[in-house]
Amino acid sequence: MSDQRVNITEIIDSQKIGRFQRQIAALCSIIAALEGFNTQSVGFIAPLMAQAFHLQPRDLTLLFSLGLVGLLLGALIIAPLADRIGRRTVLLYCVPFLGLFSLLTAFSISVAMLDALRFLTGLAIGGALPNTIALTSEYAPRRRRAVMVAVMFSGFIIGSIIAALTAGWFAAAGWRSVFLVGGLASLAAAPLMFFGLPESVRFLTVRGADRKQIAVLMQRLYPQLGIRDHDLFAVSEAAASSASVRALFEAGRFKGTILLWIVQFASLFNIFLMANWLPTEMRLLGFPIAIAIFVGAALQIGGLFGIFFGWLADRIGANTALALAYLTGALGVLLIPLGGASAPLVTGAVFLAGFGILGGQTVTNAVSSIFYPTEIRSTGIGWATGIGRAGSIVGPTIAGALLQISIPANDVILLAVFPALIAAAAAYSMDPIRTAFSTGEKALA
Repeated sequence: MSDQRVNITEIIDSQKIGRFQRQIAALCSIIAALEGFNTQSVGFIAPLMAQAFHLQPRDLTLLFSLGLVGLLLGALIIAPLADRIGRRTVLLYCVPFLGLFSLLTAFSISVAMLDALRFLTGLAIGGALPNTIALTSEYAPRRRRAVMVAVMFSGFIIGSIIAALTAGWFAAAGWRSVFLVGGLASLAAAPLMFFGLPESVRFLTVRGADRKQIAVLMQRLYPQLGIRDHDLFAVSEAAASSASVRALFEAGRFKGTILLWIVQFASLFNIFLMANWLPTEMRLLGFPIAIAIFVGAALQIGGLFGIFFGWLADRIGANTALALAYLTGALGVLLIPLGGASAPLVTGAVFLAGFGILGGQTVTNAVSSIFYPTEIRSTGIGWATGIGRAGSIVGPTIAGALLQISIPANDVILLAVFPALIAAAAAYSMDPIRTAFSTGEKALA
């Protein structure tokens, strides 16, 4: 390379995905898997915890809600710190704390202690998850960013599936064993992240980091290009006025931000309503505990196949792919009560719901990462996720309240149809975000 300004955005967008990028996505996927395990495990073992602590549905609602409040505050407060101190730094703090709090949860001796530790675990997860999305997207070429983020985020779903399997395998050993597994796995992963996870090269560039540090990362990305330490580096994207929440509504981003928040709220409303309550609702319908856990796992397995919608978004646009995903999810939810007492039919309907709703969530995460420029990317993703976390609190809370007043479990499940339809409508209206997929990092009119 000659002594000229090296445009990092153009280079990443023009090159193939290499081994270093796959390594970053894989490490972020491991973090997402740990987060998925620790987030969803409580839903799978809720019947066991209710039995151990003599909990009523209202008690489980508080347990679920406090963890989700932690997720919300982590996304709104901790995740945006990455726009100032770096994505890697935030992740290196959040992952060990996630492991520590999960491990301590296994030794809870009271409901109050259990509630407090679920809140703290939620803080760590809420701070980390948006930055796995940001870091993966900032190393991904524009034409493959949606599917690359979707594949990375599948780690969250895989972690949720492992949580279901672990809950089934360790049911005889008690609920504490599941938290032990999650905590130890997170602590074991921390050194791997420290040595293997780089800082975002785009973040370093816009923050004016040392040229040599940036050059080293670019050399690892594309050794064939001969990038040198004394080259000048830049990124071609719309600059934000500041790393603040206000910037999310400037430069033509107002409509896109509002619609994105609506989709996130409705999507996570559904995901957590179903993930937290499906095993309990299946038990209320008379299914054995093993079958109830398996039905809950079918939601996550369906979501794993929902990566398809990330592939589709890179080809037909995010808004159309998202609308199709959430309509598919709504259909799956409608079919669940029709399965009656047939475990295979109910499982198939739950799989379809997960395929659409969780698949849509993976694309929504990609939209967040593409829509905002580097200076405010973690803030944008964090706040979009945080608004979604508000939905994740409201959904399980409403479900718990309805079960408490003896509303039939099948009717509670059907509640998830309406947010799915709202998400589909909002997604289809996302013209600015559809433009973001076609123009990448350029300013939106």
